[in-house]
Parts: sequence; structure tokens; C-alpha cells
Amino acid sequence: MNIDESYKRYYAGPKSDNFDGEKFFNPWRLRPEKGLWDVFKWRMAGNRAKWPDFVENPPKPALEASSRTLKATYIGHATILVQAAGINLLIDPVFSERCSPIAGMGPKRVTKPFVAIEDLPKIDYIFVSHNHYDHMDLPSLSKLAGDHAPLIMTPLGNTRLMENCVGGCTMKALDWHETTKLAHDLTLTPTPAQHWSRRGLNDTSRDLWGGCVLKDEKEGKSLFYCGDSGFDESLFKDIRTRHGAADIALLPIGAYEPRWFMAYSHMNPDDSVRAFQILEPKKAMGFHFETFQLTDEAFEDPRKHTREALKRHKVEENRFMIPYPGDFVTV
Repeated sequence: MNIDESYKRYYAGPKSDNFDGEKFFNPWRLRPEKGLWDVFKWRMAGNRAKWPDFVENPPKPALEASSRTLKATYIGHATILVQAAGINLLIDPVFSERCSPIAGMGPKRVTKPFVAIEDLPKIDYIFVSHNHYDHMDLPSLSKLAGDHAPLIMTPLGNTRLMENCVGGCTMKALDWHETTKLAHDLTLTPTPAQHWSRRGLNDTSRDLWGGCVLKDEKEGKSLFYCGDSGFDESLFKDIRTRHGAADIALLPIGAYEPRWFMAYSHMNPDDSVRAFQILEPKKAMGFHFETFQLTDEAFEDPRKHTREALKRHKVEENRFMIPYPGDFVTV
């Protein structure tokens, strides 16, 4: 067990709009402080829904080895395979049975990944959005590093946590809006998210968090991955202004109750549909639901509440997919 990463070196770059010299922060709205008493208050309220122990995924067509057109396939939770121009980018790969610092404890998978980690096509790139255990899974990263030797990209600071398990891989740490070139006229740019980070006991906000924009410059196509985020109108307006309207937007729709505790860091389905309307993508796909029980809402609520929000905001359901593992969006 290793839940205290404070002995490892932290990011120590210059102060910036989102870094005070020691910790990262969201400049548009600071995160409200919540301590152990708030966690105790939440968990003792007794409003946590009962989830099923296991849910079988409906059958779906097998993964394609590659795609020339822009395509995003939902693997499960926040793990998404993005394919474009013949390359494969895997976002937040989590294939472990649990997301926890302690083996055999913590949230357990209710649905399996669409594909086993051993059966993935060649992975050229990985993007890790932040250091929470349901997004940064070191056993999965170690396996992928050994099998595929991908280039791993992540917001600033997070490489300290992965360096011991991805030997032989190149890692690139990037700030928000800092663009890096990939193969075949592709670029990747991390984007802000209203979230936070902590991996151990003493490292709150020592590593940056965020989403990303993938652009196929040759084809003029783009994909936006939100990452974990709460809703802020100015945040999404700025992403829309800086990066344009994406062809595909990947937006979280789960892990949102109770709102008094979760609203700052996790959008609920209504928030995600409002973000969709601000971002104006051609298509969207939800993620971050029906895999690990992290919060109070029922297993079926994100799917149900997203459909209700789409109807309420007069968004056509065929523009915002609520996927099962193996479903995909393409343009």
C-alpha cells in the first residue's frame, strides 16, 4: 500500500495563472474547502443508493484496429479509445477491478471494460487527465507501457506518480492550452477543468488536472474530452472560444450526488447538457457512469437524468449519446 506520495518531488515551475508556486488552482473560481467532517457528514446521511453487484454489458461489435476518420469508443467509466488518422489514443485507462490505493478495497467495478487490456489494438498515445484513482491506474499504465510503449501525456506534475511504472515510455507534462504535435498532423492540447487533485495524504492540488482537445489539422476535425469537472459557464465559453466547436465532445454525466458536496467538482446530467449547449459540438458522448459507485445516485440515474435533461433543454437525443461499453461516436 502506498497512499502518501509526498516523498516524491512535486512540480516546481514558475508561478502562473493556475499555479501559486506550490499548488495548482482554478483561477475563475476557487475550490471551497471541505474536510473530514464534511466527508463524515455526507457518508453518515445514509442516502447512498444500492447498486447491483454486477451488470452484464450488452453485446457490441469488436473494436477496429484503427480508423482514418475521427472516432471515440466508450470502454468504460472514463476510459475512451480515440482513433484518428490511423493512430490510437487511449484516455484515462483504468482496467483494474477496483479504483483504490489499497488492494482489495475501495470501489469495485460493476461493469467490465468493453475490451480486456490484453486485447486492445496498438496504443500510440495515452492521455491521463489527473491523479485520482479512477483516472490514473498505475497497474493499467504499467501493462500498457510494457505492451505498447506509448507516449504518455498528462497535465503538469503527474509524471512524478507514473515514472516508476512506465519505464521505457516517454512522458510529456503540459500546462493548460499548451499544444504538442503528434503524428499525422494531429495535435493535443490540455484544457482547464473545474476539479482538483490528490493522490496521497499530503499532496492536495500539487498536480494539475484537466481535459484535452485533439485536433486533426489535415482533416479539420477535433474532439474535446472534458475530464472530471464541475459546471462553470465562463470555463466552457473560454474553451469554446479558444478551441472552436468540436466535432465530438466527451462529457461526464455521473458521480454527482449529493450536490452540496459534489457540485463544484462533478457536473450532473443537467450541467453536462448545458455545457454541451455552450460548447456547440456536432455530437457528444457521456462517460463517468455505471462503472464504479463513487457517490450517492442510483446506478440507473445518470442515464435517466441525462435523457430528462436533453428533453428539458430541447436537445435531440441523437446528438448526445448515452453509451454502453463498446458504443462509439464518429464523424
